[in-house]
Amino acid sequence: MNETRTTAAATIWEEAPFELTYRLGEIRLFTRKFRALNLRSHFFDLPADPMQPPPPFERLGHEFDVIVTRSHPIPERLPQLTIIDGALRYVPDQFTRFHTLLAGTFEDYLAKFSSKSRSTLHKKVKKFLDSGEGSGMRTFTKPHEIAEFHRLARGVSARTYQERLLDAGIPEDASFVRELESLASRNAVRAYILLLRGEAIAYLCCPAVQDVLLYSYLGYDPAHANLSPGTVLQYLAFDELFRDGEFRAFDFTEGQGEHKKFFGTHGTLCAKICYFPPTLGSRFWITLHLGLDRLSSALGRILERAGLKKTIKRLIRRV
Repeated sequence: MNETRTTAAATIWEEAPFELTYRLGEIRLFTRKFRALNLRSHFFDLPADPMQPPPPFERLGHEFDVIVTRSHPIPERLPQLTIIDGALRYVPDQFTRFHTLLAGTFEDYLAKFSSKSRSTLHKKVKKFLDSGEGSGMRTFTKPHEIAEFHRLARGVSARTYQERLLDAGIPEDASFVRELESLASRNAVRAYILLLRGEAIAYLCCPAVQDVLLYSYLGYDPAHANLSPGTVLQYLAFDELFRDGEFRAFDFTEGQGEHKKFFGTHGTLCAKICYFPPTLGSRFWITLHLGLDRLSSALGRILERAGLKKTIKRLIRRV
């Protein structure tokens, strides 16, 4: 990859693929790929100023189709489309990015929950662990363990709605396995499989950036949703991470959701920020993406008012 370092030592602009996914609600229509220059800095290391570090606009248009910061802290919500220094600034997503500090003990962490929530968590975990012999979590951290983790995770991923609808399952290709093995050789990945009576039903794969683990790949078999496998796996993984004390934080990454909000200890308002050249082509792809997003939001509000949103979502995920 080609990298351009700015005057800030921790700031690296990196040539890397970028895609905009065009959806109607949860239904993926198609994906558009762009030549992109990405800011490779963790949001912990960025100020709450979307123009810092300054984007290298001189490279926009002839070298790259878009300049991207995938998750930048912001002081307040930004307009979705504006003109900045002659470029089109498109903000396709704004969200509270949750993370959990892994300092102290697991018992200290659990104290953040209400007594009712703690009781519910304990009951769910106990119910799962009592489901039969061979029920529990396996952790994979060594290079020679990665191939087995990947085999088990792929078996689960193929059954998840994330893969079928969102194209967000764990990758199949051998290059992904080699990348995980390389991370494992540097103690820079934690991977987990949840087993129900010896059968893999959920996975969680977390590469590390320095001393921060990223919530990158996850999924569970919907046939066992009644056992709350995502919640149980997160609980058991955190129990182990707090005891190990090897990482500073667990970053739930982009997007929102009740799971992230529930398990997170801190939240930071962030935005995905894209700078496009002011061409007709750029305007077309931005307008289409923005239009589908607004249509999806309007349809969601209509279904919510009609009391049908959760039912429709469940039906879509079963397709």
